[in-house]
Amino acid sequence: MAKKHLKLLLIFILLFAAVFIFMRLFNDPEEENIFEVNLREHKNLALHIHPILEIEILGQKYTIPANTGISASGMRVIHTHDSTGTLHIESPYPYQFYLKDFFIIWGKNLNSSCIFEYCEDNEHELVFYANGIQSQERENIPLKDKDVIRIAYKKK
Repeated sequence: MAKKHLKLLLIFILLFAAVFIFMRLFNDPEEENIFEVNLREHKNLALHIHPILEIEILGQKYTIPANTGISASGMRVIHTHDSTGTLHIESPYPYQFYLKDFFIIWGKNLNSSCIFEYCEDNEHELVFYANGIQSQERENIPLKDKDVIRIAYKKK
């Protein structure tokens, strides 16, 4: 009788493990909101890149705060460790991130005509650069490793 219970227990454990593994392998990462992911450590990453973001408002460099995207809950998939402008993009699965995604996590305004409270008008323009070349992709510039992205709000 004890052998029968042991066999049933073993079958149950194996079945549970198979279901767990199946769910982990076939879980659609698109169903998970990537911007809500909080990483606890730098392990098991499918993506780990470091673009640089520079912001200039009316000729003045704007400093991106250290630890943006980091809280007691962990690190968001896009975050900073210091105020150099280096963005740390770390994702548990492959995903194409865009410039606007960092601003979502940061909680700041960025769209095709505004950064923060500064918007294009008759006297001002908002210009986006990727690796020194002006980009018409604006807030939709893809974030890639070692790319330097510059946003300049300036007088025309």
